[in-house]
Amino acid sequence: IVALKFIPKVGRSEKELNGLKREIQIMTDLQHPNIVRMLDSCETEREVVVVTEYAEGELFQILEDDGSLSEELVRDVSAQLVSALYYLHSHRILHRDMKPQNILLGKDETVKLCDFG
Repeated sequence: IVALKFIPKVGRSEKELNGLKREIQIMTDLQHPNIVRMLDSCETEREVVVVTEYAEGELFQILEDDGSLSEELVRDVSAQLVSALYYLHSHRILHRDMKPQNILLGKDETVKLCDFG
């Protein structure tokens, strides 16, 4: 199973599209268990399509549904996020859009960081 993200080109400047293409290239080169893996991408006249590994659910949705997380899960999620951010920073990459919607949790509670902004 994969995830497809369709990003419309309409209304985006050339600068924004070039930034998107740079982000896709950066994501393609990243290999870390806590970062969503970029599998492929393609471009049509109207949109850019990004293919990534599939991750089960957003941390945001879990917080909305359950209202909170156990202390143990918070520690585990935090440790995985620190690992992912350390990896990114060691490669001189900043995640410019950290928020619960961009933190995915798999069935086995593996954290996957996505959407680098």
